[in-house]
Amino acid sequence: MNNNYFGFLNDTVDVRTGDGLNDELLEHLYYIKKDGTKLRAPKGGTTDGLSVPRCVQNIIPATGGDWKSGVIHDSAYRGQLEVLDEIGEWRKALYSQAQSDNLILEAMESQEVSWIMRYTIYRALRMFGSKAYKDDHTIIFASENSSLDSSYDGADK
Repeated sequence: MNNNYFGFLNDTVDVRTGDGLNDELLEHLYYIKKDGTKLRAPKGGTTDGLSVPRCVQNIIPATGGDWKSGVIHDSAYRGQLEVLDEIGEWRKALYSQAQSDNLILEAMESQEVSWIMRYTIYRALRMFGSKAYKDDHTIIFASENSSLDSSYDGADK
């Protein structure tokens, strides 16, 4: 592999559908960015693929050749994305909405999605993705707080 490679390292990724809306990754999905940063959507992470309104699914399908780009983007929006650090350990990437949206744009390029399609999806995310990003982060922080609350034993009362 040359040093200019960017894109997904998996040809496929196994998932399990539980609720019909979200898939759970049964294995890691690996991606190398143009700058050489190594990312992964971790096993156990969730995705709904490309979140495309029904009214435009005949133009932009929710599944297809760019599905892995949607998975890596969901992982970033949901705070699940991991980055390989300089000492070879995986840690949370904690991407902003803009970083997440730039990631899907680059990932779609690596999957050879047409320029028109990838910029249409990118612009839609930039204009309308903030609610999903905020909702996903609210869920993350709520679950983190509930696990903290459940571990509290009241010993300081």
